[in-house]
Amino acid sequence: FLEYVNMRLVTIYKADTDFSGTGGSTGAAAGGTNDDESTLDTVRTDSEGNVCYVQVTFTMGAQYQPIETGLIPLDSVRAGRGTFLADLAPPASGPLQTGDFTHVCDGYFTASNVGVTGYTVDKTTFTNQVGQPCGPQSQMCASPTSVPDQFVSFNIPLGKEVFANPSNALDQNIFVDMVISARDTDPSTGGSAGPTPNEGDDPMQMKTTLTASIPIVSGGIN
Repeated sequence: FLEYVNMRLVTIYKADTDFSGTGGSTGAAAGGTNDDESTLDTVRTDSEGNVCYVQVTFTMGAQYQPIETGLIPLDSVRAGRGTFLADLAPPASGPLQTGDFTHVCDGYFTASNVGVTGYTVDKTTFTNQVGQPCGPQSQMCASPTSVPDQFVSFNIPLGKEVFANPSNALDQNIFVDMVISARDTDPSTGGSAGPTPNEGDDPMQMKTTLTASIPIVSGGIN
């Protein structure tokens, strides 16, 4: 019941708030010539300390709606970086435990650190950077309870500098895995908006596992 599944890697740099034109690798303090940031746009924001997340989008058929607790059970959401999915070690039981394939949303809202194994970052740093005025201000791990236009966008926090050391050999990938749980509300197929699927009395509850990957490759600078 899912269509048009897509993944997008997102990196958020720290906002450049220093326009003094002094210091830095190309500034006056370093002996450079391009030291006037107010008139030259050749000075780019430093990528050090960037934070990353992956956006997963898809559409659902018109007869499907989320169950009352949300479309995506947060304890089902896992993410990791590696060459092959089979090589990622599963995490220990419980939220945000160690393991290459990390439960990144279970316990997210009360966690002090977020991200996949090897790339975790202080949650306050992560949320402040995503939420800065020039940032996307995206919500992480927000399982929708209604989908009026049948379009779903779900953001998964990955941590700090996750996309470093890319490879055009396609041997560095971000993997995600999650459960999608919806109700078929079409009476013609036996669906109903009445029963409560969490109590096991809705035969038309629909579940599927979405597993996807996207490679981390070298790219140009816009």
